[in-house]
Amino acid sequence: MKRLIIIIVSFFVVSFGYAQSGNDENDGYERYRSLRISFMTEKMELTPAEAQGFWPVFNEYDRKRTEIQMTRRDEEVKIIENYDAYSDAEFKKMNDSIIDLYVQEATLMKEYNQKFLEVLPARKVVLIGKLENDFRFNMIREFREQDDD
Repeated sequence: MKRLIIIIVSFFVVSFGYAQSGNDENDGYERYRSLRISFMTEKMELTPAEAQGFWPVFNEYDRKRTEIQMTRRDEEVKIIENYDAYSDAEFKKMNDSIIDLYVQEATLMKEYNQKFLEVLPARKVVLIGKLENDFRFNMIREFREQDDD
């Protein structure tokens, strides 16, 4: 019964995400998100009420964190692509910018940790980072296993 509730809640959360995206280019990412929702909901043993409170907050956090990470990645790519064109002063400025983005990400994490604690007990909040990593490693493993076939 508990598993059925998790699946139903996951379905509604994922359906809401699909309704908002409406973009075929996002299908792979939406599939990833739906699998992550199912995985984390099950591992955290979220009740329907907890899931309803948690996932909108987590999705907002994830969107903001992804924006910061993409900005940082763009900065790093720009550095590599034009590596020989920059002066030491420019490298220092870019390095400071990248460090600031890491600080922004940490600040965001701290801010959203408090928001998570408003909708979940601490024993479940503490699992979020670990389960995100576990899910990512599972996806990588599955991808590699598909390549071996």
